Amino acid sequence: MQRTNQLKRFVLAAMFLALCVIGANLKIMGSIAFDSMPAFLGAILMGPWYGAVLGVFGHLLSAGLAGFPLSLPVHGVIAGCMCVCMFLFGKMRYGFEFSTVSRILLSDFVGYAVNVPLALVILYPIMGAAVLAFFVPLTLATVANIAIGEVVYAALPSRMIHASFLV
Repeated sequence: MQRTNQLKRFVLAAMFLALCVIGANLKIMGSIAFDSMPAFLGAILMGPWYGAVLGVFGHLLSAGLAGFPLSLPVHGVIAGCMCVCMFLFGKMRYGFEFSTVSRILLSDFVGYAVNVPLALVILYPIMGAAVLAFFVPLTLATVANIAIGEVVYAALPSRMIHASFLV
């Protein structure tokens, strides 16, 4: 039974990776795309580590498809921020004894805060004031990715959300 559950988790992770590929092709600006929605959803359903891996893969794929417009080292830093973002998002979702609505709002806020303001602060020493040009499109993309992930999660049937192989 344990091997079956593990196989189901890997298959679901592969499906989320495929969704990252699709989302990476839906660009907003440069490497900013809808690649993180599957990572947010994966962090909710499968846990923070799966979400972190999906976040890194999704960003690097999106940046690669755009030709690494900010350079590979900068996109490496951004991928690291995505890893932390998805991990904390997943941890906040299930790590506290708040009400369901409070956990959802807190995890969504942490996801946004790490993905936009904190990432831009980390990138400021590398890119200088150019990071300010990314604030609005990155905010729109992050809010849209989180919102779509939450809507998809809310629309999932209960038997999927509470499946034995999920968190």
